[in-house]
Amino acid sequence: MRVDITLNYNEMQNDKNKKTIYPNSIRGTQRFTKPSRTNGGANIQINSEIAIPKLKILAEKYNGITDPFGFLTNLRNTLGISDSEGASKYGEVRIKDKSGKTLYASLRITNHNSNAETYVTHDANYPFNVSILVRKNFKKNTFKAHKDVVLEEYVYYEKKMAKVENPLSQIIKSIIEFLQTGKYIDTTGIAFKNTSP
Repeated sequence: MRVDITLNYNEMQNDKNKKTIYPNSIRGTQRFTKPSRTNGGANIQINSEIAIPKLKILAEKYNGITDPFGFLTNLRNTLGISDSEGASKYGEVRIKDKSGKTLYASLRITNHNSNAETYVTHDANYPFNVSILVRKNFKKNTFKAHKDVVLEEYVYYEKKMAKVENPLSQIIKSIIEFLQTGKYIDTTGIAFKNTSP
């Protein structure tokens, strides 16, 4: 299966280095433009052909580890999703199936529940959206659905991960499957799933 996706590394690096005083401006000017990728939608495209080999290496690194400290940052960096403060943690995914049809989706990597309405306001609402939430501690579920957003959110907590073999590696492998097929399947058996609508 071939995934036709591109990733502009220079643009991502520029976003990471932008001054917070003018987060929506062109670098070196005070002229405001449309929202930047770090503040706006899922315009960061995940290049699956580049990301998948790196994800496989990352999955090996997390064998035997259940402590999620640093996991989200490593995962976002591997996927090419900006990890800067205040960034919307979305990445756009385009997956071609065997018939040549393209599936448009978004992938969100975060430590807090989704408000599906933000997928509309951030221009990140694709026909299918996946959110992966990983936290050390239990927290009240604040997920909010939206009638126009198709979203699956998988919530993982460290306490439950400690009971599963290689849970972080399993999450990464499920993300690889998602990038290849457009389907995210929780293989750990411990994820709490939120859905929208």
